[in-house]
Amino acid sequence: MTNFIPIFPLGVILYPQEKMHLHIFEPRYKQLIAECHALQKPFGIPVILNDRLQDMGALAEVTEIVKTYETGEMDINIRAIKIFRILELIKAVPDKLYSGAIVHYPDNKENDGRPKLVDAIM
Repeated sequence: MTNFIPIFPLGVILYPQEKMHLHIFEPRYKQLIAECHALQKPFGIPVILNDRLQDMGALAEVTEIVKTYETGEMDINIRAIKIFRILELIKAVPDKLYSGAIVHYPDNKENDGRPKLVDAIM
């Protein structure tokens, strides 16, 4: 299956079901998180490795907006859902500050049940 997702590149590798706390401060990501949370839609976290955007990442969902500041900054909790591979990067999304990607969801487990994201990136 392929589809378009908004992306939030980070220098982390998230595995399905892994949770993370983030502080959101850049305008583009404040917009992305606010929209995804309001619409209950996931977003992608592609991995940045050696200062380069990799073609693999994790689809994530906002599980909680812990705090919203007067500046619009947010403290949020997220949970990774599944692994994706970027097929096409969409740098300019109409009427959005953030980028997006057309992604594919490969088989997310090795035969032993472990996620195979790290092997795909390395």
